[in-house]
Amino acid sequence: MGRISFESIASDVRFLNPMKEFAEDVQTLQIRKDPLLGDTSVFNPELKDKAQIFFGKCDQELIKSLVEETAKTCFFCGEAVAKSTPRFMPDFCSTGRIRVGEALLFPNLFSLGTYHPVIRLCDAHFLKLSEFTPELIKNGFLAARQFIRIAYAKDPEVAYAAVTANYLFPAGASLVHPHLQMIATPIPYSYQARMLDGCSRWQRENGTSYFADLIAEEKDGPRYIGQTGSWQWLTPFSPLGNNEVMAIHEDLGDLDALSDVDLSNLASGISKVLSHYETLGHLSYNYALYSVRKNKNDGSFRALIKIITRQNLYANYRNDDYFLQKLLQSELIITPPEELAEQLRKSFRP
Repeated sequence: MGRISFESIASDVRFLNPMKEFAEDVQTLQIRKDPLLGDTSVFNPELKDKAQIFFGKCDQELIKSLVEETAKTCFFCGEAVAKSTPRFMPDFCSTGRIRVGEALLFPNLFSLGTYHPVIRLCDAHFLKLSEFTPELIKNGFLAARQFIRIAYAKDPEVAYAAVTANYLFPAGASLVHPHLQMIATPIPYSYQARMLDGCSRWQRENGTSYFADLIAEEKDGPRYIGQTGSWQWLTPFSPLGNNEVMAIHEDLGDLDALSDVDLSNLASGISKVLSHYETLGHLSYNYALYSVRKNKNDGSFRALIKIITRQNLYANYRNDDYFLQKLLQSELIITPPEELAEQLRKSFRP
């Protein structure tokens, strides 16, 4: 097993603080590096109790008004979804769309990849995070798996896929109605490509899978959360976003190969994480499930999901993705991953 290094650098910042009558103030920053890719994140403990400055509180009246107004013209609601959403060409999918329970998968009007379907997740126009049940989430993934199997059969070049969620406007959604998106392409997009390169390099150098080594290293440690079937849940040492939680499949790297039981266990974990986000006062989130076609995987990659919270929704809310993330490609940690994992372990206990 390759030894994983969790590297962090501490820096003391000194200044005369006007909030302390210009007495000397010392803040100790911690800069963390992702063990595989070297991505950095920054933690200032002084910000931990000031999260409201960054995220505010969800304005429930604004949300209620937003839900009511957008429902009037939502083409994912009721009968409109059959009349207003695209259909696949008959030679690709004879039924035009893919339905699994309330989930309905169809082409995107404005594609961002070779294959870019949308999955309307449920009939409800709006859900609290605790209302994203395992069944609703699982049905979305079942539809995605059905789609990737069609894409594989029709196109031998397509190999890299991500099933993603953008919930509400701060997360980049253009619609309130809960939905997923899926990208399937002949080339991996940037972050997935970097992960694949890193995993291959690790396996060449160590003779083992990075993700298998990571699970072994983190198991029972301060960032380990728990297990749902073959999925191992933890918080990353150097997260990509706020309150990031990730799950890694122990053996498989391809959505096509994941069983119904695998998808049930994945959905169960996601539902627990989203419910916990609600207890923290969050409503908007993103997640991505990464997948690689079996014949393009050298055995080093495992299917994994990453889930993060986004900015809360209130009048004139600020964007939580700014120069640090977009131009320096580094993340600001508000809650230490170890603390978040400790909170979530309770939800994952049998």
